[in-house]
Amino acid sequence: MEWKEKGKRLVEILKLKTPPVGIKFFEKEVEIEAFRPSKHGLKMAVCQAMSFARFSGRSVLLKSEDFACPPAMLIYGVAVYDSIKEILVSAKWLKDFECEYEEKKLPAGKYKAFLFGDLTKMDEKPDVVQVFGNPEQVGRLIQARTYFGGYVKAFLTAKTASCAEAILPALSGEVAVAIPGAGDRVFAALDENEIVFAMPYNWLDKIIEGLENAGKGANVSYPVQKFLLFTPRYPRNYREIAEKFRIV
Repeated sequence: MEWKEKGKRLVEILKLKTPPVGIKFFEKEVEIEAFRPSKHGLKMAVCQAMSFARFSGRSVLLKSEDFACPPAMLIYGVAVYDSIKEILVSAKWLKDFECEYEEKKLPAGKYKAFLFGDLTKMDEKPDVVQVFGNPEQVGRLIQARTYFGGYVKAFLTAKTASCAEAILPALSGEVAVAIPGAGDRVFAALDENEIVFAMPYNWLDKIIEGLENAGKGANVSYPVQKFLLFTPRYPRNYREIAEKFRIV
């Protein structure tokens, strides 16, 4: 499949530790070959499902009965409640109900299933591609996007980062970044240096083109070549003693 090869190209260019994650949203009931947590007596957080996919290479299919994370259940529309804010206030992620918080979520009941897969192996064409990388790698992805002009938007709260802050804008057609907070670190085993870059699938060709060309005239790629053509300056006591050396 074309997305598999493109996923491999992303890994190759950025030297990613784990493959990008492809995410597919299904508006109808589906039965496809994928790991279903509920069939193994488990429930999963969305961030956990993504990590399972990128570390194991297996696709994970979540339906309402597979969801473990209360905020994600509301964000993905598999459950309804008055407000996500109540959860955030109760956990002290927000000081009180007076704090500003925009509840970004999918329409209740619109999507029946959600597939998370290793982009280099999954059989379903994704709607969204999400990359987990270090700041330098994500910086290159931002440069790849802005190679075509414009900028990457970031509305950062470090809450619901990989499951909502990055994915939902990408599902709406925008490239986005997010800085993971607690859930991604606790339940998805994200490294402390990892941040998130998400894009609509139809941006993938351009991002690869941007990675191959952005900064090319300045000889910039990943990893950035360190500039080492200079004479280092040492502490004064080193220099004073060195003046007494007899060069042989």
